[in-house]
Amino acid sequence: MNSYFSGKKAGCLLVLSICTSTAGAHHGGGTFDPSKCFAFKGTIRQLAWANPHAWLYVQVQKEAGDSELWGFEFGTVGGLSRAGFRPSDFAIGTKVSVTAYANRDLVKHTGSANRLILPDGRDVTGAGIAGTAPAGTPPTAGGPPPGAGPAPAANCPEYK
Repeated sequence: MNSYFSGKKAGCLLVLSICTSTAGAHHGGGTFDPSKCFAFKGTIRQLAWANPHAWLYVQVQKEAGDSELWGFEFGTVGGLSRAGFRPSDFAIGTKVSVTAYANRDLVKHTGSANRLILPDGRDVTGAGIAGTAPAGTPPTAGGPPPGAGPAPAANCPEYK
């Protein structure tokens, strides 16, 4: 009987350790680099309105005239909805400005958004709206606390 319960206990511990390591990896922000913050301008090409994070895909214009498709992680659908945003706010073809921490590997063309300005001036910024803050950034790097108003524009250079 003792070996049965020991084996069952070991199995439960193994499953628990796998689950917690996955959650830590997801919420760690290690994918994005706090030293690679850029301001992007482009046109919305696709929206993935799904949890755990909404993603916005933007065709970003570069200085040389060419463009790249970038994916930007935002907060949860619930956080965006509570802040008053709907999928229709991110219509394909809409011109936007995004400030984001880029992936540690720039060729992946992904970033964790900390601010998005819509053409009508609405500012998608704040806790629960912004994407995962990169490891090593201050606790409010994803945006100001709820009710604190819009975050000041980050001093991020324009992506070229």
